[in-house]
Amino acid sequence: MAAFLDPEDTLLLIIDLQKGFCHPDSGMGRANGVGPQRRILPKVAALVDFCRKRGVPVAWTQQVHFLEDVTRARRRTASHAQKQGFLPCVRGTWETEFDDAIAPCVQPEDYVIEKHRASPFLDTTLPAKLRMLGTRSIIIAGCNTEYCVESTVRDAYARDFELVVVSDCVAGIRPDFHRDSLKKFAAYFAVVTPSAGLGKLFIRRR
Repeated sequence: MAAFLDPEDTLLLIIDLQKGFCHPDSGMGRANGVGPQRRILPKVAALVDFCRKRGVPVAWTQQVHFLEDVTRARRRTASHAQKQGFLPCVRGTWETEFDDAIAPCVQPEDYVIEKHRASPFLDTTLPAKLRMLGTRSIIIAGCNTEYCVESTVRDAYARDFELVVVSDCVAGIRPDFHRDSLKKFAAYFAVVTPSAGLGKLFIRRR
């Protein structure tokens, strides 16, 4: 594939690397374990450094759920949280914090996008920031592959962004769902590459 990533209009978007999704003592950790999520943290830290050295801006999403969310309370069918048996990253709890292994990577010049649903494109400031930055291409990492990452990929593609999903920098709850999402990304929405191959996608300037 020909190189197409230009640092001048590319953004690195990292999804939900918070304690609620990465810490073994979180509700998700106790219910399902967080081994896959923890294994990608060093890779994501290296990815952030790689992108910073190329002048690519970095954005982080931060999931925050409200216990008093009336939209969830009035549902007539079971929510995803009810089906999973836990509600992660509740406002005011330690689960909303970035994981200790990743928190040092978050810098003052970065963009932190608080979100209340799976996709950071829904009712957040992300779309406006992308317009102001002139973003055309988005590199995506984070968790969980089959839910928040996939929702992000689909919404970004629908808005005509060119997408790269870094396969060893995303993780999910269920391995079969994770693999299925990566297959769908590659088939329809994005370039899927391991971090070792990302450099080949950047345009080389003379």
